[in-house]
Amino acid sequence: MNVRVTESGSCRKILEIEIPADEVSREREGLVGEFQKFAHIPGFRIGKAPKQMIEKKFSRQIDEELQKKLIPQCYREALAKEKLHPVSYPELSDIELKQNSPLLFKATVDVAPEFDLPSYKGIDVKRKKANLPEEEIDQSLTVLREQQADFVDVVGREIKLGDYAIINYHGAVDGKPIGEISPAAKLLGENKNFWLLMGKDSFVPGFCDQLVGAKIADKREVNIEFPEKFFNKEVAGKKAKYEVEIVGIREKKLPELNDEFAKTLQLESVAQLREKIRENLEANFRRQSESDEKNQLVDVLLKQVKVEVPESLVQAQTRKNVYDLVRENQMRGASEEDLKSKKDQIFQFANESAKDHVKAQFILTKIAEKEGIKVEEKELEEHVTRLAENGKTTPEKLVKELEEGGGMGMIEEQILVSKTLDFLLANAKVTEVEPEKTKSEKTKK
Repeated sequence: MNVRVTESGSCRKILEIEIPADEVSREREGLVGEFQKFAHIPGFRIGKAPKQMIEKKFSRQIDEELQKKLIPQCYREALAKEKLHPVSYPELSDIELKQNSPLLFKATVDVAPEFDLPSYKGIDVKRKKANLPEEEIDQSLTVLREQQADFVDVVGREIKLGDYAIINYHGAVDGKPIGEISPAAKLLGENKNFWLLMGKDSFVPGFCDQLVGAKIADKREVNIEFPEKFFNKEVAGKKAKYEVEIVGIREKKLPELNDEFAKTLQLESVAQLREKIRENLEANFRRQSESDEKNQLVDVLLKQVKVEVPESLVQAQTRKNVYDLVRENQMRGASEEDLKSKKDQIFQFANESAKDHVKAQFILTKIAEKEGIKVEEKELEEHVTRLAENGKTTPEKLVKELEEGGGMGMIEEQILVSKTLDFLLANAKVTEVEPEKTKSEKTKK
């Protein structure tokens, strides 16, 4: 077998492979014999038709089987011969197969970039000192109380800001129901028994202010003007009239902060609850701090290594990044129109992030190889078990799904990268710095 390798960019190789005619003929002869065993040819018993007739009748199928067998086999042999380690599937082209001639084909493949590692031990890293003001614990306690709040009926007084008003409403623009103007905004135009938190900008700016002072069973006319940048473009900037009926008034009642409340959370006292919250906040701070420190390490390595990375991997990661960004923006309420208007910015950000991600993967993998960092079977099993528990499935089922989709290699790579970052952080030069002050701390000062 003859192999000629040419470069097409820094990380792309083109292999021109020639399989000798005698080897091709030998393989073809074997395939003809296999077809002969089972071929149905009129006038001949199965297995007795002449080979020339078999080869003529099934020439296309024989050529296809010949390529399926020889090309993958010779491609792997060519990689081993040239000591190439591809990071993508090959793109096959220029396949040429003729009778009594060599089999020729090209395989274009991306390979890992070649580069020298910089000094990666003793990298300067800034670590934020733990700073946990008591007000953060107080805020967490308030959140816990909010989660277990009761909503009680208000009797004998009017609506005020901060209440929950239960209302029926119907809105129109220029006398036409909003639901007809914009079917997608049907609930914006009409609803019953709707719980409205009475806040300055709740629902539509100015709406709640006009309900303050109303009582149960009251009916009010509310006139508003939708903002120019309102999420629904069909009513943005237009004036609307709402007919509103007050069905009920509810007030949120937080549970008392006492030992009884702590016991509902399986703790004995408020003091124990505060300590538990402190532990959780400190653990969260440590996780965020460690993540920030590892990002600092990666940033340093990215700046020190100048190398091009395989475009196929960048494209794949870019697609993933775009999908994640779009999904994240949709969850935040971004409309399809907004996303389309920002598609160029989204793609550019996703592409730049992809290049850094792929580059970092190669750097960290090379450091792992140099330091002998490996993923143990037990670590892989434990990681898969955790993933299975989170996904409410069994490890066996998850392993099967991952193996079918080629995901086990990705998980192993994630663990390897994580271990390498742990190694780098353990060997970094860490300096503690004061964390940035919170807004409340700046105000107090």
